[in-house]
Amino acid sequence: MASVPVSHLILFIASLVIAAGVVGTITTGVDRVSAAVDDAGLDATEQLRTDVTIISDPSAGVYNASGDQNVTLLIKNTGTYRLAPDGSDLDVVFDGAYVRPDATSGELVSADGANAWSRGDVLRLTINANALDGSSDGLADGDHRVFLSVNGDEELFQFRVEGGN
Repeated sequence: MASVPVSHLILFIASLVIAAGVVGTITTGVDRVSAAVDDAGLDATEQLRTDVTIISDPSAGVYNASGDQNVTLLIKNTGTYRLAPDGSDLDVVFDGAYVRPDATSGELVSADGANAWSRGDVLRLTINANALDGSSDGLADGDHRVFLSVNGDEELFQFRVEGGN
């Protein structure tokens, strides 16, 4: 008769070990899901707080054909998210082709020596036209498009280059 309580005790201990393993596995899974939800929330907040606006006038001659062959755009941070002061957060697509980061340079014009591109600050973004598609002749006459993207915010700027600019 003593064997019955021993076998019940062994089954009881085994069931406790299994239950502890299941609880540990579920707790780990819940922690991972919780962390993923937190990360997604931070990403969504970052996207909602990011907003930039191109304030350059397309008819004001954003392209320097007679000098350095550069396209210069003025971009204002109208969101509350602080961006890199050199514009390195921006992804630039020019006439459908991705522009390498080494073909662009940015400088804050409204905040001297600032460590971040904050709300209301203006960035002067310069795109080296000679670095686009390996061309050394600058931009061809006609219509051109610059597409900017930062943290999900997208802006499109269109301008025209005519002979003699």
